[in-house]
Formats: sequence, C-alpha cells, structure tokens
Amino acid sequence: MIFAVILAYNEEAALPGLLRALEERLAGEPHRFLVVDDGSRDGTAAAARQAARSLPVTLLGHPVNQGVGRAFDTGLRRACAEASDDDIVVTLEGDMTNDPACVPSMIERLRQGCDVVCASRYARGGAYVGFPLKRRILSLGANLAARWIIGIPGVKDYTLFCRAYRAEVLKRALARCGPRFIERRGFCANCEILLKVQRAGPVRCGEVPMVYRYDLKRGASSMKVLANLAEYWRLFRSA
Repeated sequence: MIFAVILAYNEEAALPGLLRALEERLAGEPHRFLVVDDGSRDGTAAAARQAARSLPVTLLGHPVNQGVGRAFDTGLRRACAEASDDDIVVTLEGDMTNDPACVPSMIERLRQGCDVVCASRYARGGAYVGFPLKRRILSLGANLAARWIIGIPGVKDYTLFCRAYRAEVLKRALARCGPRFIERRGFCANCEILLKVQRAGPVRCGEVPMVYRYDLKRGASSMKVLANLAEYWRLFRSA
C-alpha cells in the first residue's frame, strides 16, 4: 500500500488537480491519499471531500493553522498507524509545486533498496522554476549547511517535502522520538525529519530529479523567512 500524505493550506484551487495527477501516476498500485487541511480559510476541506467521492481520499484537519511541521506530523503519524512495515509513505505539498511525475521514480528507488528517496532540485535534471530570489538564497544556504553539518550520504536536497519513505524507517523514528519527532513548526521541519530518521537507525538514501514549479503555485507563500532562518539555526546547533 502507498500512503500519500498531502499538506493543504488554502489549496482549494490546486488540490483537485494534484489528486487527479497522483491518481494517474499510481494507477495499478493500491494507495490512499491522506490530505491534511492545516486550518485553511478557503474551500480546501470541501474540495477534499468532493474528491473523496471518486478517489481514495481521507481528510485530516486542524481547526486553525499550525504550520507545515505540525501538519506533516499529523499526516505521518496517521499513515504509520495504518501502514505495515513494507508499505510506502509519500509526502507532498498540495500547491502543485511538487511535481507528482517524480513519484513513480521515488517508489521504484525504494523497491531497489533505498529506505528514503528525496525529490531533488540538485540531482541531474532537477531545477527551480519561478522561485523568488530571497527564497532561493535561503534554500541554497540551508542545503549547503545541511550537507556540511548533517551530511547524509545520497542526499543533496534537504529542504523539499516531496519524498518517499519505507514505512518501517518512519515507525522506527516515531518510536524513538515519541512526541518530539517533529518539533519545528516551519519549513525547517523537512530537514528535521531526515535528521530524526537518520538518528533512529541506519538508512539508505537516494534522490530523483524534480523541477520545482513555484510558478504553478496559486496562492501566496506562508513561509516567514526570518523565522525559518532562526529555526534552521537552532536545528543545526543541535545536530
């Protein structure tokens, strides 16, 4: 079974298209979509319920926005509670910046022996499209620091949520960390997840290229740059 955990915050416009694209990519594979509506103020929840009429969608929700870290914590815990060790958990953001075309390649890499596969803008064939300069500088800096401080073999891109995990390695990290699995509320949580998974036991990591299509994002970003810089600093100090 493949569990796709999808973060949705004010993604009423983008979510239906993403779910349809994922459904096409996972045709023939048993799968479920866990949509985490992180306190959206638009019709995101209604869009997920509408999609659930024809697709295997389960809607999880926060009554108010709690940030991407808490949202993925909710989704990953639910997926791990239902998954067997051999199942696969895929994570994506619901705004169409994460291209679902790379999901089959990530799943194939897991089946070839990896424990974690990251979509990567730094693998051959990966790229940024339409990414604001300020955000790109933050991304490049955070990834360079992560490679130097954390240094997980096989990983160059630590700051995308688009990944695939063997459920067993997530369960192991959750068992080790308990309620402290994801402590960062902002986008730094994507790097924290890799760090916690690595600390829980040896993992084999790989990457597949992804073109990060920020130009397809329908709404404004919720990222607060200075707050995220502070979170990265605290995470790297503790690494």
